[in-house]
Amino acid sequence: MAKKSERLDFFTRLAGQSLVDDIHATERILRRYQERFGSKPDAKSPAANWQNAGAVRRVVPYERGVRLVCERGLVELEWVAADCLRVRLRREVGDFPAPFSYAVAKTDWPQVSMELVEDDNALEMRTAEVICRIDKRTFRFGLMKPDGKLICVDSNGIQFRSDGAARLTMALRNDEGGYGLGQRTTGLNLRGRRYQLWNSDPAQPYQRGTDPIYYNVPFYLGVHNSATYGVFWDNPNRGSVDIGASRANELAFETERGELRYYLFAGANANSVLSRYTELTGRINMPPMWMLGYHQSRWSYYPQEGVMKLAETFRQRGIPCDAIHLDIDYMDGYRIFTVNQERFPDFAGMVSDLHEQGFKVVTILDPGVKIDPQYPAYWSGIDRDIFLKYPDGERVAGAVWPGACHFPDFSKPDARAWWTEQLQYLLSTGIDGVWNDMCEPAMFGAENTLTLPDFVEHHQDGVGGDHLDHHNVYGLLMGRATLEGLELHRPGKRQVNIIRAGWAGAQRYAMTWTGDSTSDWDQVRLGISMVLGSGLSGAALNGPDIGGFFGESDGELFTRWLQAASLLPFFRGHSAIFTQPHEPWAFGQPYEVINRMTIQLRYRLLPYLYSVVAQCKEYGWPIVRPLFMAEPTNVQLRSVDDCYLLGESILVAPVLEKGAIERQVYLPEGAWYDFWTNDLLAGGQTITVTAPLERLPLFVRAGSVLPMWPEMQYVDVNAVQTLTLRIYPGDTETTLYEDAGEGLGYEDGDYRWVYIACERDGDKLIINRRTAGRYEPPYQSIKLEVVGLNREPSEVRVDRQGAPVWFYDADILELTVDTFRRVEITIPPVSPHEATLPHRPR
Repeated sequence: MAKKSERLDFFTRLAGQSLVDDIHATERILRRYQERFGSKPDAKSPAANWQNAGAVRRVVPYERGVRLVCERGLVELEWVAADCLRVRLRREVGDFPAPFSYAVAKTDWPQVSMELVEDDNALEMRTAEVICRIDKRTFRFGLMKPDGKLICVDSNGIQFRSDGAARLTMALRNDEGGYGLGQRTTGLNLRGRRYQLWNSDPAQPYQRGTDPIYYNVPFYLGVHNSATYGVFWDNPNRGSVDIGASRANELAFETERGELRYYLFAGANANSVLSRYTELTGRINMPPMWMLGYHQSRWSYYPQEGVMKLAETFRQRGIPCDAIHLDIDYMDGYRIFTVNQERFPDFAGMVSDLHEQGFKVVTILDPGVKIDPQYPAYWSGIDRDIFLKYPDGERVAGAVWPGACHFPDFSKPDARAWWTEQLQYLLSTGIDGVWNDMCEPAMFGAENTLTLPDFVEHHQDGVGGDHLDHHNVYGLLMGRATLEGLELHRPGKRQVNIIRAGWAGAQRYAMTWTGDSTSDWDQVRLGISMVLGSGLSGAALNGPDIGGFFGESDGELFTRWLQAASLLPFFRGHSAIFTQPHEPWAFGQPYEVINRMTIQLRYRLLPYLYSVVAQCKEYGWPIVRPLFMAEPTNVQLRSVDDCYLLGESILVAPVLEKGAIERQVYLPEGAWYDFWTNDLLAGGQTITVTAPLERLPLFVRAGSVLPMWPEMQYVDVNAVQTLTLRIYPGDTETTLYEDAGEGLGYEDGDYRWVYIACERDGDKLIINRRTAGRYEPPYQSIKLEVVGLNREPSEVRVDRQGAPVWFYDADILELTVDTFRRVEITIPPVSPHEATLPHRPR
């Protein structure tokens, strides 16, 4: 932790002595209220021992499940779907109230066909997908497949204490890998540690092992050799998840208070579990395609001339970029919803000029509203009564960048409406997206980063509650309010909305990033595992601050970090004030030319990336995936987080060590092609790949078809005249998604799915293409590049007609057509005994 004097010196240097004075003043107020309202019962008192529900005394079936009258409470088991069971505990006699949840998006589910089988000792609830077996004597239960294989089972079951705490314990298999929980800094496989469920802005830059940080999701994904399952703990109060730390083979969710309510998901694999989980909690919104381009950010780019110079430099140097992000220094005294007129005398004109050059503009917002009677957002918030209060009715005050601030109660509909109205001026300038920061919520302290006290009151959409109930959903609700403002003032557009802190379900409102990373080599790898873990928690649109936010990068570190992140969903360079520049050209040569090539590669592969994002939006599957998803039963892959899969077709194996010019990588079972050399390699083995500084190791699954664009400086769908399909012979099918890349026409059916399948039939390679949907892309032709052919074809036919023109050179066949449904390529064998499609893996 930084010394108190160093921390306050930093604030003085940035915002002046007045901010330090406000920090001291608001801390004194917080201490006074803490003394008055902050006491709570001792959770370790003898009166607060754990109890379980006890034996089942009576079974009451109903249309979706059963209600069990137990010795010490009522338990409701309800089938949400045939592979998803909701469990609720009520300690008092009475009906279960309708559950209130900010996480759950879908509440209207089709009826599930269920069979009940009961004897004196056990009860079974059977669906077509899952059997739930309950021991009536102990109320322990588990889920099984219809063939009897165990999916998951509880350990000590559901428990509660007299002080309001609740706990769920489940058994962990010896071979089980544990994933999810949002953003965690301990690596991909979470097994063996305890994690806090409490969004936090770390007082110091996070490192490996820092817990908690900004964005937690109480969803656990368990993978073992018999099944994959999920647990969603639907209680936003402060809590923890213990994954084999206290007891090696036990998973424990625990909360300080609130209803014990959770969901169990059973699936054939991680994709099927996440599909159901995101159906329950919501899926991502389809981003505009430019959001997948390269973004440049810094704390902060100003004045106006400096921003325009930045844009000019990108275009002059030929480095693709789609968006420039403006941090807090564009504001007037850090007051949100304002623009500093001295630094930006014509803000709207600047935005318009940037648009003409192909740049989008994203601006930051914080939740704190400066206490200033001359500030319209402040007095309108007072007038509308939208700020959070203490139990005695006084408004909460905390110090952030503008000084002493009030904070909107985003759980209040009037506050969300007020927020959307305040956004009007900023959005009227033409900006293209909003970046919501500090939404844990975070406040400044002399020694630590603070948050709101537990006893601060929240509206909770009429239900009522305090900050202990709402802390973890504050960022989610800020993201919701911002999205509603974007949709109100920018109708008909796809919205770009970014939040730092979130919870389960926040993915349906906003994307995120991994927060304030540090410039060191370990954080390159850590960023990959954090994005993978986020994707396995439903929040798939994520990425790191390339180069590191804190500290000083160098040319090699930035270049390798850019490569590592080049196929992650969110591709943004960002760095802190007082650090050296981190733009792609900032480190001179050879780094600039390599960085240009890396960003150009991203743009060439955008049609494929966009298609994987569309599948995430449609099905809830992760965009980038850990290696174990390619071989779910391979125990050795369950902790691998130094590489990742983009969809099913591309394996990205970045260099993560200083000075390294080669690395080892495991290729999953099957055949793979080296993206750069087109060599065919056998999977199921670890290889050593050469990786000089200019090369990002990439591999493509045999049978894949990669849609590719020509090089471009920014996303412009209409500029693409020819779509390239790079075909890697094998036996599989690739899905391409196409739409306008912007606007909401896709919601009305203006989209197209294209399915391209490769197959081998004797001496023929056959490529079949079929489409579904009405969208007509602007490109006029399709160029096919078939790689890895070790001899010239004897015949090429397109839709059963001989192809008029095709070229073969260096093992690559090139053919350009207007369109096609079927291409047949005949390769003559060397001898009757030799098959050449594809040639044998190395």
